[in-house]
Amino acid sequence: MCKMDKKREDDIDNVNESDDDYDESGEEEEEDEDVGKVIDVAFDARPPCDSDFHGIKRLLQQLFVKDINDELSELTTLIINQDFMGSVLKQDFGEDSDEDEESDEDDRDGVFAVSTVVNLSENQSLSCIERIRDLLSSKCTESFKEDPSRMAKLLGDASSQVGLLVTERFINIPAQVAAPSMESLKADIDKAVRKKRKFEFSHLILISKSYAARGQRDTVFYSNPEDELYTEMCDWSYTFSIANQRDGVNTGPEWDDDDGDMEALRTVMVFDASILAHLVDKLKAEIPAK
Repeated sequence: MCKMDKKREDDIDNVNESDDDYDESGEEEEEDEDVGKVIDVAFDARPPCDSDFHGIKRLLQQLFVKDINDELSELTTLIINQDFMGSVLKQDFGEDSDEDEESDEDDRDGVFAVSTVVNLSENQSLSCIERIRDLLSSKCTESFKEDPSRMAKLLGDASSQVGLLVTERFINIPAQVAAPSMESLKADIDKAVRKKRKFEFSHLILISKSYAARGQRDTVFYSNPEDELYTEMCDWSYTFSIANQRDGVNTGPEWDDDDGDMEALRTVMVFDASILAHLVDKLKAEIPAK
C-alpha cells in the first residue's frame, strides 16, 4: 500500500525491495537464499530538514550528474530552507525500534526520494538557479531544433513565473509513490499561494532521466515510468545526451556501457502550470497508490 496525504504524515507501506545483502557468516547457501528476496518496508513522507542534506544532494546528483556539480550544495540548502514545500521519503522504523542503535544512524537518515519545486524566476541571485537556467537554455539551443531559443525566451519573460519540479527517487522505489507525492506537492503549492508566497507558477519544468538505443532517439524510455505519462501532457520537450558524464554515477536503469547499445539522456518537459491538477488525476488513474 502506498499512501500519502497533504500533511505528509501517513506511512507508505509494504514497498518491495530486493534484499541483496550477504549474510555475515559467508555461507554460500544462506547468501543464495537472500538474493532476490522481497521484503516489506514502511516509508514516511516528511518535510525536508537539515539531517536530509546528504540524502537530498545524492538524489540531485543522479539527476544533474556533472552539469550542476559545484552548485548542488546550494540547491540542496534551498530545498531544505523551503521546508513548507514538498517532502522527502524516509524509512519508517516504527515506535518499537531502538532509537539508541547508533549502527543504524545512516539508515535512519537515508532519503529514498524527494519531491519539491523551486522557483527559477525569483531566485536568480543564487548560483545554482543561474546555472540551471543556463543549462536549460543551452541544451534547448543544441537540441530543440524547432525553436532553439524557446527556453531562453520563457526564462527571460518577466511576466512568467517558472518552477522546476524535482521528483527524484532511487530506482528500487516503485512508481506507486508518484501520485501521492505529486498530490501532496500540489497541496503545498496551493497553500503557499494562499499565503502570498511566490509559488504561483505560469509554467513548470521537469527534467526526466531517460535513455535510448544509441543513435536512435525516435524511441525514448524513462527511468521513472510515470514520466512517459508526463510526455503526453507537456506543452513541449527536448532531449539531450549525458553519456559522457556517467562515470561512477548511477543515472538510471542499469546497462553495460561497454556494449555501446544504450545512451543515457535527459528529457526536459515544459508544462502550463494550470495542468497540475489534471496531471495528479492522471497519475492516480494510471498508477494508483494501492
